[in-house]
Amino acid sequence: MNNLLDRWRKADPAFKAFLLGVFFLGINAGVISSAFNNYLNDSFSLTSRQRGFLEFPRELPGFLVIFMAGLLAALPVRKWAIITSLLTAVGVAGLGFLSPGYSSMLVWMLLWSAGSHLFMTVESVMGLRFAKEGGQGRRLGQISGMTNFAAIAGAGSVWILAKAAGPALYKAAFLLAALASLASAFLFARIPSGGGEAAPGGKRFVFRRRYKWYYLLNILFGARKQIFLTFAPWVLVTQFGASPALMASLMLVSAAAGVIFRQAFGELTDRIGERRIFIADSVILLFICAGFAFSTFRPLLYFIFILDNLMFATRIARTTYLSRIVEEKSHIAPTVSFGITIDHAVSMTIPAAGGLLWAAYGYKSVFLAASLLSVAGLFTALAVEDGPRGPAVPAPAPVTPD
Repeated sequence: MNNLLDRWRKADPAFKAFLLGVFFLGINAGVISSAFNNYLNDSFSLTSRQRGFLEFPRELPGFLVIFMAGLLAALPVRKWAIITSLLTAVGVAGLGFLSPGYSSMLVWMLLWSAGSHLFMTVESVMGLRFAKEGGQGRRLGQISGMTNFAAIAGAGSVWILAKAAGPALYKAAFLLAALASLASAFLFARIPSGGGEAAPGGKRFVFRRRYKWYYLLNILFGARKQIFLTFAPWVLVTQFGASPALMASLMLVSAAAGVIFRQAFGELTDRIGERRIFIADSVILLFICAGFAFSTFRPLLYFIFILDNLMFATRIARTTYLSRIVEEKSHIAPTVSFGITIDHAVSMTIPAAGGLLWAAYGYKSVFLAASLLSVAGLFTALAVEDGPRGPAVPAPAPVTPD
């Protein structure tokens, strides 16, 4: 513990401000991920088909990330972070207090989603700028681990409120999430000018044949991610009667495990290379699909739900892979944004198709179909070559106050 505190005291002040901002924004994410499905079920009584189609508007801001990034290209990414925090704060507050009907809920959900999706670019780009050469995975793992640590606070808050707040659960939880996002905006604003700002260099769009496997990995992840974000918790809630407290507990365990797992995952990526990580992910995904399709043993379902949440850490490997093959550092922000956009082009359509498949053949058919993604992911992973890194993304220059 003393060693950890000593390392924290010696850390770059800009990085400390960023990491604390990530923590408070992670509380927002932890609250939403724990409570959102129960909120939809309790407040609007959605069917499985309606739940599937809801993912189209929820994921639309992810598809539009490349356009949002283009509009913000002249600003340093430090300011992107402030904007994302404010958007999530307004959106989640609207969900809690200004959503008397389904239509109004959609408006606030879109604002929250816009902020959370834009931050995916911020996290990756600033994480690389704060990293030393050869340690990109480790740095991204630290940031991702902090997000998971924050999710413990968010999920734990939902668990406590589920016991104590009664009918006021969602208002109380979403108010907490909004306040946490405002705190993150304040901390991001304290990052000194020039401290890891990662200015994109004015580039709004980059498309290179050299990055084709990165694009395909994002497409496959978009499909895989959305099936499990949408239908795995929906199965637990609607088919196995999982309560808000239980869902919060599962997210709490996932987040707690992720604090250590994601940091170790980042270091492992630096050590063995992205190709082996992608291959292992494909094999694990096949196991997860089989579990949801064929098992009704609840402890196993809970375990693979947690495992799938942990394996979302492959985003670290995709980012370090891009940093290794990138032609120039100014390509990173627009390419990450484009990757998120094509990820979400898939994310917007897969849940609707999955909802129709569920309605026609039952929920197991959704996960049998998802198993095909593991096969496609394996072939893509085999095509990825490990090799020397491309141009290094430099560490930030020494920070001077504004």
